Amino acid sequence: MRGLGMIVRAEDVPRPEHPRPDFYREDWLNLNGCWDFSFDDHELGEEEGWHLGKVEFDKRIVVPFPFQSRLSGIHDESFHDVVWYKRSFTIQEEWIGKRILLHFGAVDYESKVWLNGYYLGSNVGGYAPFKFDITRYLREGENLLVLRVLDRHGDQPRGKQDSRLHPMGVHYMRVTGIWQTVWLEAVGEAYINSVRFIPDIDNEIVEISASLAGESEGCNLKATIYFAGVEEAEAKGLVVDGEAHLRVSIPYMKLWSPETPDLYDVELVVSKDGEVLDRVWSYFGMRKISVKGNRILLNNEPYYLKMALDQGYYPDGLYTAPSDSDLRRDVEAAKRLGLNGVRKHQLAADPRYLYWCDKLGLLVWGEMGDWGMPLSMFERFWSEWRRIIVRDFNHPSIIVWVPFNERAEARRDKENQRALIEIYRRTKALDPTRLVIDTSGYAHTETDIVDIHQYRWLKGREWIERWSKPWMEGKIPDECLHSFAEGFKYEGQPIVISEWGGWSIEGFKPIVDRPLTSYHRVRDEFSFISLYRDIVKVLMNEPSICGFCYTQLYDVEGEVNGFLTYDRKWKIPPEEIAKINMGSQ
Repeated sequence: MRGLGMIVRAEDVPRPEHPRPDFYREDWLNLNGCWDFSFDDHELGEEEGWHLGKVEFDKRIVVPFPFQSRLSGIHDESFHDVVWYKRSFTIQEEWIGKRILLHFGAVDYESKVWLNGYYLGSNVGGYAPFKFDITRYLREGENLLVLRVLDRHGDQPRGKQDSRLHPMGVHYMRVTGIWQTVWLEAVGEAYINSVRFIPDIDNEIVEISASLAGESEGCNLKATIYFAGVEEAEAKGLVVDGEAHLRVSIPYMKLWSPETPDLYDVELVVSKDGEVLDRVWSYFGMRKISVKGNRILLNNEPYYLKMALDQGYYPDGLYTAPSDSDLRRDVEAAKRLGLNGVRKHQLAADPRYLYWCDKLGLLVWGEMGDWGMPLSMFERFWSEWRRIIVRDFNHPSIIVWVPFNERAEARRDKENQRALIEIYRRTKALDPTRLVIDTSGYAHTETDIVDIHQYRWLKGREWIERWSKPWMEGKIPDECLHSFAEGFKYEGQPIVISEWGGWSIEGFKPIVDRPLTSYHRVRDEFSFISLYRDIVKVLMNEPSICGFCYTQLYDVEGEVNGFLTYDRKWKIPPEEIAKINMGSQ
């Protein structure tokens, strides 16, 4: 790879693929690889001027893997609240005269960034991307990039990361620092900052809204839409006050669904006086998600959700998949099971994962890692959640937003209830095209879907007795009533059993040193298949239920309740589960 301050072969760069296939520029440079690294346990780095680059760091780390992971080359699972990163790079000659953007896919948790000793800015949040225009701070030859990260794993949204030294139960190893790709981009004086594609399948059009940065006065935006490489449509409009809006007709449109994941490619070009200033490639799917009565509709047709929980952890990389192929493999595993969706649970997914869901056809409930967040961090939480929604808006695979999970304190606490309602309403206002759940399980207030977590009932006949019979008698089952916060009631929304199962099979143990955790243990794969068949048949035949989500797709650390082990080996023949999910057994 050219342009780096160190000699790095392209095949040695971890996660070398472009991190945002939904927002791709040809002029980009991957900064993953070996960085200088140091712990700052006494928190003296800023005072001692580490950001100036004059202090030698005592370690090397492989970015983008967190230092707690094996693939980072450090694999230290003890507490280090403050860490520093450093590396040099040079700018390619053909980029001279352009604006240069520095991107961080995700860094957990509080970041400060310097370039050549100049302070670029900061970021708070472990899941959302951030970037800087570094043009004015660049110099000829080598440029020094330094990053300081603070991550106390205390009162902050951290998802399933365990704040204890030794993780156990449904909490896992901590993640600190860079865990998604770092990269550079070259753009013109005016460039696209963000874009939204809003498909309208009822009128066979797509609305395109782009926000521009830089000197955009007098610029034009041109959108060319392709299907399978063949041009389908084109539109052009003037940029006004940094915004451009286009409506494009899509005749004979192809609808996106898990069964037919057809995508449209889009070339977006910003120009002024005939000069191209920026060019971005993206894509979208003509897809609609809606509710009619107590049913969920996909493309105006009732659609039954068959999902599994996907925690987004990897044995060697933790939050970071070892390769893009590993992300694709997880999507393919869900489809092999006859599932049509996943809950990407307690973290915001790597955009490359969502790309494979778009390409291969898998529905996603997009979530935020909210566990660990006190109400005092409400606005900080919203700031990050908002950026995640903006980043992932164009993925047709995402059909539901889930900002919170199991906020049981909202059952009776009015302040917590107000927080759930406020985030629900803000999310709906920001993205009215998708369904929103206020909090998954336990304490619903205002919500588009009533999703229920039920791990206690282990037989199909229990579901019939405790769930189906009350509905037949004109009553609402206690499990539904108890899923609402005080002062709120069921109003006929679609119902999804969004967590159930969690069974382990005797003989399968954690592949990492953790206490074993599951919700029920069965003797062997045959008992598992029988029990799964017994319950799924009832769920799929029950008129009041329009979907389910099994816990879980694969084991994670001490949780051994997956269809696969933590290192992604099948415990159960996937085709047997697929037969059940497809209703053929």
